[in-house]
Amino acid sequence: TAAIYAVIGSGLVLTYTTTGVFNFAHGAAGMLAAFTYWQLTIGWGWPVPVALAVVLLIAAPAFGLLAERVVIRPVQGLGEAQRLVVTVAMLSGLIAIAEWIWKPDVARTLPPFFPGSASLHIGPATLTWQQVITMIVAVAVAAGLRLLLYGTRVGTQMRATVDDRALAGLTGADPDRANRYAWIFSTQRAAAGGILIAPELTLDATQLS
Repeated sequence: TAAIYAVIGSGLVLTYTTTGVFNFAHGAAGMLAAFTYWQLTIGWGWPVPVALAVVLLIAAPAFGLLAERVVIRPVQGLGEAQRLVVTVAMLSGLIAIAEWIWKPDVARTLPPFFPGSASLHIGPATLTWQQVITMIVAVAVAAGLRLLLYGTRVGTQMRATVDDRALAGLTGADPDRANRYAWIFSTQRAAAGGILIAPELTLDATQLS
């Protein structure tokens, strides 16, 4: 559970530290990804690897890009309180959309990864493959985030933009592009966390958000 929260939290921190926006709708983005993954795998019978690729590499980045361009960028110059209200409104809107598409009166469950495989025994601990995958993903996300922010030009632009947006622009950085990347990467992490935590819970829009 802590590993799942680490994955989800890393995306929330990424958005806040690079754009200055505390995104209350971050959990709802993960919820929407979990429902989409359920629809592809259980609803339509897609193979798990294909569904994961579609959700994490196409749907989540597209949603993050759309949210940054349509919702966040127009209010970027407003005060912090106004930006918070916008993300709360987005949270409510995403829950309403999910409940409209996937009716809440229908029970849905998402099976874990490799449900029929034997558990792993490490000393006195017994781990399922779902737990092993979750911890591996958490470590990979942490290492990847560190590499992104401190080992790439895009990451440097992200950190520079939140420190001083105008000065970063004068040095050749593109603050708008840095914000787009931040929202894309953040939404991917929310999606990964939503898919990982969904088997532990029922597919309920409010609870997952």
